[in-house]
Amino acid sequence: MSDLTQDPYADANSDEERQAIYQKLLSEHEQSEYERRRTVYTDLIADWKHHRVIQQDIDQRSHKNILTLAAGSFGVSFAFISQIVKIETAVNMAVLVASWALFSLSIILTILELKMGSVIQDALLNNVEKNIERGYEGKPYLEPNRLLVMWPTRILGWVSIISFVGGVVCLLYFVQNTALR
Repeated sequence: MSDLTQDPYADANSDEERQAIYQKLLSEHEQSEYERRRTVYTDLIADWKHHRVIQQDIDQRSHKNILTLAAGSFGVSFAFISQIVKIETAVNMAVLVASWALFSLSIILTILELKMGSVIQDALLNNVEKNIERGYEGKPYLEPNRLLVMWPTRILGWVSIISFVGGVVCLLYFVQNTALR
């Protein structure tokens, strides 16, 4: 690397020589900048692929757990009502029906959240990849409104969890009242 305190044009005797020195320095700077951007780009792409795999794994496991719990609770409650409790003697059938409705709602909302989340995640990931390329090209980043994009799935997720918990509470209430009789 050249000494920054030394004037690179000191030995130039004409404008043509100064222009040639300028072009050489500019070319060296552009090559250095290209290498820097290329390294950043390669590192970001590698990191991004790693994060994408982790996020997809977390999403799949959490959705699978909610679906399993809701469907299992639904099935157990059916088995309970058909094997243990006689319909004629059951108390608060409306509470049992409410628990089934809440479990069904939880399952439906989780499936919707899965599909919507997948579409939104793909859009966001594509945007990030475009921004990595834009950064490599020296262009400004495009910033999506993440709050507006992510809120539908967050709301579906929370309502799904709340409806699952409500279904469990209703089922427990029904079992407690029926078992006491």
